[in-house]
Amino acid sequence: MQRRKVRSVRRTAPSALRIRTSAATASLLAAMLVVPSATPAHAAEFVDPHTPAGVRPNGGSSHATLVFSDEFHGTSLDSSKWSSVDSKRRDGQYFDSWWKPSNVKVSPNPDSVNGGNLWISLSKLSDTEYATGEIEGRGKFEFTYGTVEWRAEMPPNNDLFGALWLMPPGGVNSVDGTARDGGEYDVIESTSASDSYGNTIHYDGYGADHQVSSVSVDAPGLHSGYHTYTVEWRPDRIIYRYDSTIVRDITDPKLISQVPMFPVVSSESAEWAAGSIYDAALDYRSNMYVDYIRVWQ
Repeated sequence: MQRRKVRSVRRTAPSALRIRTSAATASLLAAMLVVPSATPAHAAEFVDPHTPAGVRPNGGSSHATLVFSDEFHGTSLDSSKWSSVDSKRRDGQYFDSWWKPSNVKVSPNPDSVNGGNLWISLSKLSDTEYATGEIEGRGKFEFTYGTVEWRAEMPPNNDLFGALWLMPPGGVNSVDGTARDGGEYDVIESTSASDSYGNTIHYDGYGADHQVSSVSVDAPGLHSGYHTYTVEWRPDRIIYRYDSTIVRDITDPKLISQVPMFPVVSSESAEWAAGSIYDAALDYRSNMYVDYIRVWQ
């Protein structure tokens, strides 16, 4: 198991096709980075002091050491752990979407586990433009193998959905017929109005060679309150849990990344998600909330 801290790589704007990737230049730069070795001191700096001592993932895990956490306590995003993305997300037939740092906030919340939440809001930029937000650990916290758990409340389905995912810093542009050299791991995309969500792996780029492995997960109570989403990533297995229950278990070697990845949290607007953005409230009712994220190795 290894974890690494690297210098930041600038993220390029996503294309109009539903793509989460860096340009080839960013991929090349990522490959050229000199990565310092992880040490216990480095591990300590990534653990939020508000995280309860000895806390373990819901449903258990083979990983026992907490190496990263953010309880989103206080009033501002921790820039040592996260970057807030500022880019156009996609062009649509009826409206265009953006990610804006101004839509990402940290705020006290007495109903959260540790007194704070990440808030990602919806805003209207013009009659045909809407903005949400995304934070990512690219260049700040990247790891190989571990268990990640988010506690989050998804936004309402007004062309909105919440996404919790992992990405490799070099993107998924290499084509070898597998995700072993890096894949986009969408732990959840809450695009459906029913109590179900998509769990998807994208690999071999986003063009002609693009491959995908996806399932629909039954998620009782998905659209009411907070739930935990956990992924246990091992060299030979990936186990996904919803509120501690196993919902997907992958043992196919070609679907299991063997390269470092970083965590991502995003709220997104898209015309193919359930509902209509024109019915969305432009206030707290359209927010995505994240109570915490924790990573064990």
